[in-house]
Amino acid sequence: MKLVARAQKLLRKIPQYTRNQRHFWSVLQHGTPRKWMNLARAESARKRRSVELDSYPYLLIIDPCNYCNLRCPLCPTGLNDLGRPQSMLSFEHFKKYFDPLAPYVFEAYLHNWGESLLNKDVYRMVEHAQRNNVGTNLSSNFVDLDSDDIDKLLDCGLEYLIVSLDGTSQETYGQYRIRGDLGRVVENMSTLLERRNRRGKKTPVVEWQYVVMKQNEHEVPEAEKMAKRLGVDLLRFIPVGMPFEFKNRREVADQWYPSTYEGRVASDHQEQQYGQRGKPGPCFYLYRSMVVNPDGGVSPCCVVYRKNRDFADLSQLNGSLLDLWNNAKYRSARSIFAGRGGGGSYQPTVCDECDIFQK
Repeated sequence: MKLVARAQKLLRKIPQYTRNQRHFWSVLQHGTPRKWMNLARAESARKRRSVELDSYPYLLIIDPCNYCNLRCPLCPTGLNDLGRPQSMLSFEHFKKYFDPLAPYVFEAYLHNWGESLLNKDVYRMVEHAQRNNVGTNLSSNFVDLDSDDIDKLLDCGLEYLIVSLDGTSQETYGQYRIRGDLGRVVENMSTLLERRNRRGKKTPVVEWQYVVMKQNEHEVPEAEKMAKRLGVDLLRFIPVGMPFEFKNRREVADQWYPSTYEGRVASDHQEQQYGQRGKPGPCFYLYRSMVVNPDGGVSPCCVVYRKNRDFADLSQLNGSLLDLWNNAKYRSARSIFAGRGGGGSYQPTVCDECDIFQK
């Protein structure tokens, strides 16, 4: 029961979005006077609810691919309902999108709506980011990789690795991670940890991410024991997510939301995560992070995935990056929290429908 209480506390108090200690060290490790000044300007603008910014995003979410080898039933990629052409981000386009932001960015998240390790250029992307003093993290289901891939993960300089593993038995794990093989995930994770430790390396830090759902909540105690045996650096329980565009939210919640862990919010159409409350505005994504899809489309945040919701297209960028960051859609989205028009050119955006942040 102590473990249940501890996991319950984590699910209530730690948002899925944040790993505060890691972010703090990233700001210190990869910081420069230019980056720190830009961060201060961005946070000041958010506090003042500014519509137009003189700062750049200091976090970059850039998706190496939006293909996946699994068919998870709460993922638009797994459901083939992404609303965007599937593609692989080339290394050349990665540099095109990454390089202008590198002087301001502390961390690059090399994942979003696909299985990043399907793109074999991802190791070069990590190396390029690290050479440019930008921290890197990557999330993977860790199913389809071989011995060479594990060595490349150790060699490329990746700082943080998140392994998605929701259960301790194949029967339980396979209900959500359709096409997944728990034994292979555990073996691959164990091999990476063994090789990392044998080399005397500290990175990548390995986080086992366990999404607590109805079908796997009974295996939470066993997961903690298993994590200790494997020697992972962190076992992190997170709330189950629901795609932004889902219509039958009550039905989906009844099927997947856990019953042992409290915190479910009585909402059948808007609540994005169970166990999380609406966050005070303004939305931090609109001030801190740029989300780039493999096709160059820029989403307002990592929750949004359809192409018709994009705010911009980096592959067609003609003006300055700051002009893009202050285009009519970004200004309009920020104006929701500022209580005034988007610089005289308000446009409806997907942010009008969001209830994660208080308006």
